[in-house]
This record gives sequence, structure tokens and C-alpha cells, in this order.
Amino acid sequence: MRNPNISLQLYTLRHEIEKDFSGSLERAAAIGFSQVEPWNFVAQADNYAKAFTANGITAPSAHAHLVGVNRRETFEAAVKLGIKTVIEPIVDQSKWQNAQDISEIALEMNKAAEEAIEFGLQVGYHNHAWEIANKIDGEVALEFFESMLEARVILEVDAYWVHAGGLHGPDLLSRLGNRVQYLHIKDGKNVRSSENKFNERGELVKNEANTREQVPAGQGEVPLAAVIATAPHALPIVEFDEYAGDIFEGIKESLEFVKGLIQ
Repeated sequence: MRNPNISLQLYTLRHEIEKDFSGSLERAAAIGFSQVEPWNFVAQADNYAKAFTANGITAPSAHAHLVGVNRRETFEAAVKLGIKTVIEPIVDQSKWQNAQDISEIALEMNKAAEEAIEFGLQVGYHNHAWEIANKIDGEVALEFFESMLEARVILEVDAYWVHAGGLHGPDLLSRLGNRVQYLHIKDGKNVRSSENKFNERGELVKNEANTREQVPAGQGEVPLAAVIATAPHALPIVEFDEYAGDIFEGIKESLEFVKGLIQ
């Protein structure tokens, strides 16, 4: 039975999609996913549209760059695919080291939110480790950023990267509250043994997490049960950056874990 309350980030299946686009989405649907979070959807809009229709899939959210780019084509493609929230997936870690640069990112996100109104969309931001590890006058960079966002900009918190950045995910989620509308649910072992390099000011300039040690949700060290319990209003989205095993088995095991927590 497919679960309408859990999604799948399709970056997880990028290698499989490259080989067999429609077949990969068909397998994801057969495993139990009725919702997905596309990436590279502007270039692949027609393929996504066909696959969504064929498999009864919807995409409440999707990843696409919003900062420093022309956003109209992205928003047009999102409308075509029925996407409701377009999320900036990554802004280079060099831009998360000082208040001025972070303020400029927030300004861009606020502009994107204003432009999105015309299309009936909302926008959001997805974190990695550096937005967590870096501090601005003692405040977590992501929270400093959040304080400058307009109300209609949402956050997608990646629980794995929060853990890699050195924070307890539930504590961060408690502080961010309803700003968080989506959760990336992924797990790993030795997550905090990542290679973190800081400059002389204590700013994180390089993060190389052990993504090859990612495991199905619930089998690693990220406190995912507590993460989901702390933000029950947010849509959980299964994701892997890397996985040594069969990726379709991996997403199936992750789906079963999350289902056990929310049902």
C-alpha cells in the first residue's frame, strides 16, 4: 500500500534514472511512494510529467536553484508538474561564513518568494552541514538566516546534515517550529567523523561527510524518530546521497521505518 504522507527525493535514484527514467519511477511507485521530490525537473519536465501520470505520482516539492538565477523558467516548469514548493538545494559553503553574505542569500530567497506568488508557489531552503556548523556571533548560521526570511519562505531541514554539523536535530527543530515544512530523512554511521576544516576565524570552509556510510533510515546514528516526532507537521522525505547496497532495497527499508513512526 502506498503512503501519501511520505515522499522520496529523486536525487537518490539519479544513477538509475539516467539509465531508465520511466522504469525507475515505476519501481519507486511499486515500492510504495506516491509522492516524490524531483531534481533537475526543468530540463526533464516532459519526462517527469509522463512518469507522474503513468504511476499516479505527485510532487509537492522539488529542488532547483533560486539564488542568483532567473527563476521564471523554473517556476513555469513547477506549475506544469503540479509542484507547490520549489526549494533551493545548496548555496556554496563559502557564502555561509559571515553575516553579509548570509543576509544576501536571505534577500534573494525573499525576492524569490515574492516572484513565486504570481505562479501560486512557495519557496524554501535546504541545508547542508555548513549552515549548522558555522556561527554568526554565536548563533547557528541557519537560524541567523531564518531570522531574516519573510514568513512565506519555508525551510526543508536535512536531519543527516544537521547531525553532521554537530547539532541535535530535535533541538533545532523545536526552535524553528512551523518554518520547517519538509524533512530530509536519511541516516548514516560515523556521520560526525567527517573531515571538517575550519579557517583561523573558526568558520567551516570544507565538509566531507562519510556519505558512503549512509544506511537505511533507522539503522544509523541520526535520531530520526525524535526528528519526526518533533516536527509532525513536516512532510518526511526519504533520501540517500550514496548507498553501498541495492538502492531500491534501501529506499524500501527507509519507507517501512518512516511508516512505522507516523502510522
